[in-house]
Amino acid sequence: MQAFGFASAGECNDFLSRALRDLVQHEPLASVALIARHPEQARLYFDALAAAEIPGLRLVADQDFPFRPGIDVTDVAQTKGLEFDIVILLEVTEGSYPATDPSRRMLHVAMTRAAHQLWITYTAPISPLVPESVR
Repeated sequence: MQAFGFASAGECNDFLSRALRDLVQHEPLASVALIARHPEQARLYFDALAAAEIPGLRLVADQDFPFRPGIDVTDVAQTKGLEFDIVILLEVTEGSYPATDPSRRMLHVAMTRAAHQLWITYTAPISPLVPESVR
């Protein structure tokens, strides 16, 4: 698990654009999920990454996962019970995941979707639910 902090959503999108292009090139059969806490966050990141012309990018808003290689952008409620090779959590901030039991459960669901790699991104103070060793 790795955490990446950014000064703005634009900076985060730039990083993700480069990382996802590299990933698609080197791991073309990987299933990748970018998971936001809320559907609106997922849509914002999807729109920015679509504008950057990331190949294999899909927005999943109604549990309509294609279950094939590519990059699915979605919210955590859509992913319960599923697994992806690589998971990138979007905006793991105090605002998205405050120190409450419901947030703790949602973050647990999001974090346990990764089979091989888990990245955490944030553009504001990181959630207090993220372990100190990752911060």
